[in-house]
Amino acid sequence: MSCLLSFKLIFAIVGWYVGGGRGLIFGFLLGWLFDSMYRRPVMHFTFRNTSADDFTDSRRQKSEWQPYVDVTLQEAYRTLGIRETATDDEVRQAYRQMALRYHPDRVESKGEAAREAAEEKFRKITEARDIIFRARGI
Repeated sequence: MSCLLSFKLIFAIVGWYVGGGRGLIFGFLLGWLFDSMYRRPVMHFTFRNTSADDFTDSRRQKSEWQPYVDVTLQEAYRTLGIRETATDDEVRQAYRQMALRYHPDRVESKGEAAREAAEEKFRKITEARDIIFRARGI
């Protein structure tokens, strides 16, 4: 919401007309509560070091901002073709099915290009499984 259409401003004005100074404060606080309840979620950012090796050799390397929502985790679920609410057993089962389907040894007779494509797909499937397992602590 823009500043002119926020609940804080509207409630503060109504509170001023109804109850004067106290009404203004009460209206502002009530509007702030409504704003926090009905506003679209905002992406929060946190400061995180890129790796544990950043502080070796008595020098600090560049750190980066990372969002709370891990995009790679969402991509991992999409790669395995499962929802984020899937159980651990469903994740394992989806990985096994995809690994059997795209294993490089299964397409060995189709040529080198097919084998390389299968290796790349198999690598992505394995990375997706590892990302999900790390996020779940498995």
